[in-house]
Amino acid sequence: MKREEKKQETVNRIIDAAICLFSEKGYEATTVAEITEMAGVAKGTFFNYFKAKEELLIKFQKSLFFNELKILNDKPGPYAPRILALVKEIGDSMDGNRTQMRLALQRFLTTNTTESNKGGLMAKAEAMIPLFEKGQQSGEFTSTIPPAIMARTALQIYLGALLSWSTGTENDGLGEQLLMAFQIFLEGIQNERK
Repeated sequence: MKREEKKQETVNRIIDAAICLFSEKGYEATTVAEITEMAGVAKGTFFNYFKAKEELLIKFQKSLFFNELKILNDKPGPYAPRILALVKEIGDSMDGNRTQMRLALQRFLTTNTTESNKGGLMAKAEAMIPLFEKGQQSGEFTSTIPPAIMARTALQIYLGALLSWSTGTENDGLGEQLLMAFQIFLEGIQNERK
């Protein structure tokens, strides 16, 4: 196994262990020591990959996003209902961790690796482009807006809802906020039905 593959396998084991423990015990009650024990790695290894436990929430969300997006891309349209289901699922998966997500976002926004953050955001936007292209090809989405713009706008809506929810400015759960915001977005890019 190549070095990079081994690193990714270690990260995946840590994330899988954290998700399992967060589900069983809750985020607050789970310690880094428990995560590393379940993952079969040393505590120092954890900190080679993650600065803090909060970072796992971002990694989990990222993993969920890319996995679900791949499934969505592999299916035929209509795409709008599937996009709505995806954002609701992602939001619902983070709903009980508002404070932790706020801390993770603060770390994300204040870290010195802004190029890394920018790259991660661009990767998400680029991963959505084929979905909007398929929606345009099927006639579901307007062809007057480039798919790259649709993807960037969707990412901006997601980040705005995440920020609003994590700071407590909205009472609805994150899944509901994302659902409402994306319903408006998708109505705006759908072709008019005559």
